[in-house]
Amino acid sequence: MANFKYKQLADQIREAIQTAALAPGQRLPTEEALAEQYSLSRNTVRQALKLLEEEGHLFSVQGSGTFVAGTLPVTPKSGAPAEKRVAVVMNNFGSYIFPSVLMGVSDYLFEHGYSLILRIAGNHIAKEEQILHEVLESNVSGLIIEPARASWPRPNYDLYRRIEEQMPCVLTHSRLPDFRFASIGVSDVEGVALLVDTLVENGHTAIAAICKSDEQTGVNRFVGYCEGLRRNNLVLEEKRVLWFVDDEFEDLCSDANAARVFTALADCTAVVCFNDQLVSRFYPFLERHNIRVPEDISVVGFDDSIDRRDIKPLTTVVHPKEALGRAAAKALLTLIDRPDAVDEVSMLFPPQLVLRETVLDRTASRTMPISG
Repeated sequence: MANFKYKQLADQIREAIQTAALAPGQRLPTEEALAEQYSLSRNTVRQALKLLEEEGHLFSVQGSGTFVAGTLPVTPKSGAPAEKRVAVVMNNFGSYIFPSVLMGVSDYLFEHGYSLILRIAGNHIAKEEQILHEVLESNVSGLIIEPARASWPRPNYDLYRRIEEQMPCVLTHSRLPDFRFASIGVSDVEGVALLVDTLVENGHTAIAAICKSDEQTGVNRFVGYCEGLRRNNLVLEEKRVLWFVDDEFEDLCSDANAARVFTALADCTAVVCFNDQLVSRFYPFLERHNIRVPEDISVVGFDDSIDRRDIKPLTTVVHPKEALGRAAAKALLTLIDRPDAVDEVSMLFPPQLVLRETVLDRTASRTMPISG
């Protein structure tokens, strides 16, 4: 009987999708809400959703819920009006800040009568090229995208130029200077400069940085690190900067990479990490090498995204996450109505620093720096 019930529910949801009662990109009610609505157990609801995911009708996002899947609608003929549907292209998706950003985008779009189609580029140029071709052949009203390898010269320059000519486009976490695209992001430069200010105020003058070179966000945060050193009359020492790219993330804080890490940290009392996701990998590495935070080294991050009991509350800069997603969706809908409003809708969220337990006040401490 339970199987029959979950199949019945799956049939009803499938029909709602096929008749557009549930639109692509729309978030479903929670399992608990569906169970109450249909007088079923949560396990029965979970079985129905799992079946629909296996069929490709739904996809789930950890921490955000279950969404209706969809395909980019191909334009039936030249000059056909665009549908009230938006393409959203992300480099990552299933974890960290990205589900919250997507939630902000999708909720705002649905509040204003739009649906969305999600594509994941995985920070790969070739995948982005394929997706941009799909977008250009589709019948969407606009595009929200975080460009792949955004700090690199644009390998897909010609496709971005065609996007610029064909539809409104909003970039997240990046800018493309050669294009008239709106941009929504966080003030990475000032945010990291504030982190450096905080470290200096607490007696740290030898500060390392772990930076990501293949994202514009990573480069901007390095610029913020340089700016923080400059305005505190500190000299940038290249040996204290450890660079990595996306493909190296898993191995960055491995024991096999320890010599490289300790070369950057040598004689430093603090380190600025590219983001909190990196910090979550960096903490266990330090523990394995008997280095205490903050007693031996102070650690700061960016994004305010760690929620783990085994890690001390982190000094970081807040990423607005869902608010940023809503701002990107709002900017795009404004551009659909007023294409010349690019400068008006572009924005950087101001940095908000949160001082927690990972910065040691060395003005009253004799803690020695890490020795290489």
